[in-house]
Amino acid sequence: MKNAHWLVWSLIVMALATSAQGQSAVTSVPAGRSLETPANDILVLSNVTGKVRVLDSKGLLLETNLVYLPRIKLSDLSQAELQALLETKTAYAALTAYGSLQWTNAQSAVIENQLQQVWLQGKSLAEKMQTRLEILADLREYNYNLTFLPGSMAAASQYDAQAAAVNDRLRKRAAMVVTSAAQVDITEQERASGVADARLAERQAKDTYREMSNRVEKVNDQAIIANGQAANANQQVTDYLANCAALSTRLAGHGINVPGAPPFYPIPPLTMKAEVDAERMAN
Repeated sequence: MKNAHWLVWSLIVMALATSAQGQSAVTSVPAGRSLETPANDILVLSNVTGKVRVLDSKGLLLETNLVYLPRIKLSDLSQAELQALLETKTAYAALTAYGSLQWTNAQSAVIENQLQQVWLQGKSLAEKMQTRLEILADLREYNYNLTFLPGSMAAASQYDAQAAAVNDRLRKRAAMVVTSAAQVDITEQERASGVADARLAERQAKDTYREMSNRVEKVNDQAIIANGQAANANQQVTDYLANCAALSTRLAGHGINVPGAPPFYPIPPLTMKAEVDAERMAN
């Protein structure tokens, strides 16, 4: 758990850095005329009209007559329907914002530019939208793992220390049992040889042995619990690290670069309106 300190520190530094007002990503997409942000969530499709409730990597969720319809895949929508979807408030927000829009930082600009390039390389509007939603879902999951990683590492370190202390106590108690068992053997031999007061010494030695054995049994139970807690805590850290590595690899496949191993940084808030507005203006 030696990486716990610098990991927590790196996250704190990142949080402090992002608290300052920064600059949003520089984009090569022409701004054109200014577009109003969509304020309506009503979507008219060829076979149904409803209110857009959710747009994510799993598809579109509409509500009509107070009933949620089955999810609709973006690939099942026509070009005109996709364009209409861009003009709904919920869909537009899902495609243009990640986290708070009140501040960004240098890392925001880097990732925003990567997201813009991925969008521009899309072969169809459905592909552009689907890919972006998948990327944003992975970024959220990446941040989720990073959020809990420092606490898990701290907990694992604490459980490791507790387990080490219990195991050390168990070793000492076990050594005392060995010593008391040897003393029992000695007193038995002395009694057999007719040494004076050997019987009393033997009885005391056996009482001591039983007491030490009982103590070892109790400490052993404690050690089993402590070692189990430490193993579970360390496994949780391993899982978070593995998740971050897997998500980093998956994002890299889309052209989005985030750390797959320490030192990590959390994904900052992002805004991605320029390319989506350009898509709206183009049709």
